[in-house]
Amino acid sequence: MRFQVLGPLTASVPLPSAAQPRRLLAVLLARAGQYVGRDTLVDELWPDGAPSSAAAIVQVTVSKLRKTLSPGLGAAAAGQRLRSGPRGYALVVEPGELDADDFLTQLSAGADDRAQRRRALERALACWRGDAFADVAGGPLLEAHKLWLEDRRSAALLQLVELELADGDGGAVVERLDPVVAARPADERFAGRLADALGAVGRRESALEVLRRTRRALWEEAGVWPSADLVDVYRRIAGTEWTTPGPPAQLPPAVPDFTGRAAELADVARALRGPAPVVLHGAAGAGKSALAVQAAWRVRRRFPDGQLAASLSGPADPATVLTGFLRLLGATPAELADRAGLPGLWRCYTADRRLLVLLEDAASEAQVRALLPSGPGCATVVTSRRALPGLCGAHAIPVAGLSTEDARALLAAIVGEPRLRAEPEAAQRVLGHCAGLALAVRIAGAKLAARPRQRVAEFAARLADERRRLDELTAGDLSVRTAVTAALRERPAADRYVLRLLNAFDGPVPDWCVAALLDKPIGETRDRLDALAGGHLLVPAGSRWTVAPFVRLVLAESTPPETDQVALRRACEVTLTLAEQARGRPAPGGPRPDPATVRRVAADPAGWAAEESGHIAAAVRLAGTHGWHELTGGLADACTALAATPWLDHSARAVSVLGLAAARRRHDPHAEAEKLFTLGSVHWQQGRWRQARTYFVMAENRFRVLDDPSGTAAVLAALADVHLDNGDPRGAETELREALVLLRDCGDRRGQTAAAAQLGSLAEDVGDVRGAVESFEVSMLLARECEDGRWHDQAAKRYADVLRRHGGSDQAADLLTGALGGAVRTRERHWEAHVLRSLGDLHAEAGELADGERCLTRSLDLFEQIGHRHAAAYTHRSLAEARRRAGDAVGSRRHLRLAMGVFRELRDRRGAGYALLSLGRTQAADDAGPQAVRLLRTSADLFRDLGFPLWELRALHELNAVTSASPERERTREVLTKIRT
Repeated sequence: MRFQVLGPLTASVPLPSAAQPRRLLAVLLARAGQYVGRDTLVDELWPDGAPSSAAAIVQVTVSKLRKTLSPGLGAAAAGQRLRSGPRGYALVVEPGELDADDFLTQLSAGADDRAQRRRALERALACWRGDAFADVAGGPLLEAHKLWLEDRRSAALLQLVELELADGDGGAVVERLDPVVAARPADERFAGRLADALGAVGRRESALEVLRRTRRALWEEAGVWPSADLVDVYRRIAGTEWTTPGPPAQLPPAVPDFTGRAAELADVARALRGPAPVVLHGAAGAGKSALAVQAAWRVRRRFPDGQLAASLSGPADPATVLTGFLRLLGATPAELADRAGLPGLWRCYTADRRLLVLLEDAASEAQVRALLPSGPGCATVVTSRRALPGLCGAHAIPVAGLSTEDARALLAAIVGEPRLRAEPEAAQRVLGHCAGLALAVRIAGAKLAARPRQRVAEFAARLADERRRLDELTAGDLSVRTAVTAALRERPAADRYVLRLLNAFDGPVPDWCVAALLDKPIGETRDRLDALAGGHLLVPAGSRWTVAPFVRLVLAESTPPETDQVALRRACEVTLTLAEQARGRPAPGGPRPDPATVRRVAADPAGWAAEESGHIAAAVRLAGTHGWHELTGGLADACTALAATPWLDHSARAVSVLGLAAARRRHDPHAEAEKLFTLGSVHWQQGRWRQARTYFVMAENRFRVLDDPSGTAAVLAALADVHLDNGDPRGAETELREALVLLRDCGDRRGQTAAAAQLGSLAEDVGDVRGAVESFEVSMLLARECEDGRWHDQAAKRYADVLRRHGGSDQAADLLTGALGGAVRTRERHWEAHVLRSLGDLHAEAGELADGERCLTRSLDLFEQIGHRHAAAYTHRSLAEARRRAGDAVGSRRHLRLAMGVFRELRDRRGAGYALLSLGRTQAADDAGPQAVRLLRTSADLFRDLGFPLWELRALHELNAVTSASPERERTREVLTKIRT
């Protein structure tokens, strides 16, 4: 019988075609005559993991092979080739039956005689028909055996060609090694012998090409240069030294702590597969160079003819850069002397090479265009502060700010992870002040690393001061200020002028306002803005433009010239004109706004006002800073009128204070009273009730002196809320009743509607349910006489809350459905959220928990979007009740913890009482009796202090249900006497 394994597996008998029997036979032939364990066979047949039935499959496969190799013989028969034993299975192979044995026998023959040795090696290599076991995939044992056989074959081939070279038979060597080296160009041993043979037969250029091809293969496959032996072969054939130890390798060292940028690195790697230049563009200090160098190092093996690098900043000109590049590529001094011919020489030298060119800090397309290599195998990476759109076919890849994760990873790489983990919140503040700028993060890390005893929180506090932030972000020759200043100097003076004007607003500026600043058409203005954004000096967001954070700080250090004030006043006047149009008031005289914006305001005044409220507030601050009192007052009035209710923006107090100051400087007592009232409302909405009461009292005094009943009534209604939430319901009722008298006398139907509804809510709180219903019925009748349906909807919502708590669920549902439709139509998100919360409570109380949670979740989303934390806390309390009804005590407690945190922060005792009542109910349902008693008793005490007997009674009922020993039963009877139904 004959077996052949030096090529595809064959035998003198027909073998099974299935993969498993052939693989089993291959393993047994690799260990011919030796027992192979069953576990080893399992590993070989299933190298990626065996099935549970593997042992049985092996037995079946062995049985099939026995029938093939020893037909008609049993497993224990004397002539059986495939034998079983306690250690596994063995295949009996007689001498002369296996071609691998023949190969090894010939390999050791003829050792004494050179000619015999050569013939023996030829016979040994003739045993091979291809790669060992070419058509069988095996496990670790078989693969190791294949490698051993291939190594022996390579050794035999090397011995043979060396004998042939020694005998002067170069032609035989060329014929033998040419296909081998073509298939394995990185094998220096065979490449060197082939080059020697080609040189011996007079084919010098072919020999040198083999050596060059091997040098490229070594670089591409292993990133190494030829060995000294191969360099000696080149010297012997070429008669000269190899031009360099290798191609030019000018790449700067990669940053050792480079982190993140995975997406950008992948984009660069893909783009560098073609000859089109890759432009990495971003703000000064964004980390473009670090990214470019990192990407270049990762792909350098694709470019075996070298990597060239140059900086184009400062005095560098294309001719100087070209001279340096060409000298590295081997150009002679005579060639370099003709400066006019350098571009053509560069194209010639790069036509057939595979080069990677890195060009940093390019300022223009012309700079780069002259340095682009011509060959299709070359690639170019450019860093610039602009996208360089004039470069034909270029791949522009923006280098944006670092993500939070990447910025933290970079800071940790410099400072050390334990230090950041010790102060996580402070580390986040540091990163926030660095605004994603890689240079700023690196400098912050360097400063912290240099001060190991400084707390991260202390450094974060230093960075928080914008006036000294640029000073802090300087370390050695690294400076954010220097980098940004250099970027600004690259721009023409007109661009710096535009940036300075936008910076005065200290926030996003809409394009129509920029057009007013420049006194230019909007189309031309947008072109200017796009150019500045392309240079990463502006951050666009739709039709709004914000000066980049560190550009803003650098610009703030310079004093603007007086001429800027003309443009800034013009922009503020245009803002006031549009705001007055949105209010439905006649426009004041002054510059005319962009016509398209005027049409947009006319089409959707509420939408425009909601979108531009932040900018109008910025205009108020700007006008106040420059002392334009009339303009400040007008803008503050417009801002107050157009702002959402409640006004929760961080600028609300500043705008109100500026409006008050402007009114006083204009000696306008009525405007002063209105601004005091507005300032009190802002404080009240933001949870500062003491300050709110102070401003309300001042406003009341001003309105009374001015004999303004409507204004006085509005302040009294606001004061009623303050007094009610501080445990003085009688004082609140007195103020509301006086407000109603004043409003009735002056015929203010809207004011009467709101005051009557407020009085109804108060009546329910103090236990007068009949009085509450009467007040709400009056409020609803008054609302029908108001042209604006919003007053009716607001009264309906508050009335519905009373009805649903006292058995009028159907009527409450009708009222809330109508109020929700009105809120959606008028786009009042704040009021929509309030109505949704009431609807959610109604559904939950009716057992419709899914509908209730949908309404409450939407309400919470709306409150969080507009930043109304106080109202959101009440929705959290409602969600907690819904979760309690659904049997989810954990979810209920989570919502109540969030609500209580806000109520305590804002000192809202009413809200705290509601939350404690709900938490007591939850604990009672969870069988936490002592805790429930404590919570419910605290809730009842709070409601007693506030003068809310109805809510006190609810808390007492829950308390009595928890413990039969409660001493509050007498107290319950006492509270019942205070309630009128």
